[in-house]
Amino acid sequence: MPAAFGDVAREVVRAVGGGRFTVEGMSLSTHFQPIYCVRRGTAAGYEALIRAESPEGPLRARALFESLDRAAKIRFDWLCRALHLRNFAVIDPGSRKLHLNVHPVALVDDPEDGRGFSELVRFYGLTPERVVLEVLESDCGDESRLGESAAAHRALGFSIAMDHFGEGRSNFDRVARFRPRIVKMDRSTLGSALGETKARRLMPSMIEMLRGTGAEVAVKGIDNAREALTAIESGANFLQGYHLGPPSQHPRDESLARELLQSARRLAAA
Repeated sequence: MPAAFGDVAREVVRAVGGGRFTVEGMSLSTHFQPIYCVRRGTAAGYEALIRAESPEGPLRARALFESLDRAAKIRFDWLCRALHLRNFAVIDPGSRKLHLNVHPVALVDDPEDGRGFSELVRFYGLTPERVVLEVLESDCGDESRLGESAAAHRALGFSIAMDHFGEGRSNFDRVARFRPRIVKMDRSTLGSALGETKARRLMPSMIEMLRGTGAEVAVKGIDNAREALTAIESGANFLQGYHLGPPSQHPRDESLARELLQSARRLAAA
């Protein structure tokens, strides 16, 4: 059984400096990308994204995660979440939600079922109600236990989201098991897999089915105005992508993104 979350979190609290944490020769930092609410036209929250660099250059976070064994993967997941909390505390606008990616094995093997993590969230001035845990699409080996852990975190006040819907284990089976507050799908991935014409035709039905489960739907990978319009017309609740705001260490002025979103909404209503 791996060490409790609190043990790893305390390691980060002690060692982090200047918003970065160095572990095994890698320098880890946080970038935040805004998630916009279509109805309100403002940022509802920020997704924390890990940026890793070695002496040889940048590393892809997903490939790095998948290269680790189970114990190392869990520890790295916890290190990233603790670092994100610390860095969000520095720039916290006071009302937006913080979205944190979490690998399924880190939930399955958490002996505290989120209690230690909840303590760290409060240590940095947030409450669990302001944190959304985005469960990645990876396999964990025990879907029943994963559902139990998700329920335990929800009972502590955290919101549960499913990331990369349609990829890996992020499917309707998990939707039924998790009852997620938010389901996220990648517009770019959907278009690449199905073709732009088919993606535009199928997206409204997919979103309608997901919303029928009680979840709200966030569409990621919005890289231009046409994709924003397609997602809005399809019934998406939230949008995320470079068109509205790239990942950044410090959230930027939202006025341009609001104008872009409002323009897409007007076109969708026309």
